[in-house]
Amino acid sequence: MKQVVFPQKKVTSFLKSHFVTLMLDVQSDKLPKGFSSIGVPTFFVLDKNGKKLGMILGGMSADKFIERFTMDKKK
Repeated sequence: MKQVVFPQKKVTSFLKSHFVTLMLDVQSDKLPKGFSSIGVPTFFVLDKNGKKLGMILGGMSADKFIERFTMDKKK
C-alpha cells in the first residue's frame, strides 16, 4: 500500500480532500488506547472527535481503496 497505492495521485488527492491522515508502524509505534490491529494493513476511520467510526482491513487496489473509504464515509 505504502509503495504502490498511496503514491498514486488519485489516492493522495482523495485523502487530502476528505481526511486528516496518520500512518503508524504497528511494529514500532504504540497504537492509541482502544485501537488494535488485527492484520496489516489496518485502516481506521474516525470522526473529528477521534471516535472510531469504522475499520478496514487488508491491502487493495487504489480504486478499491477509494471506494471502500467513500462507502464508509456515507454511513
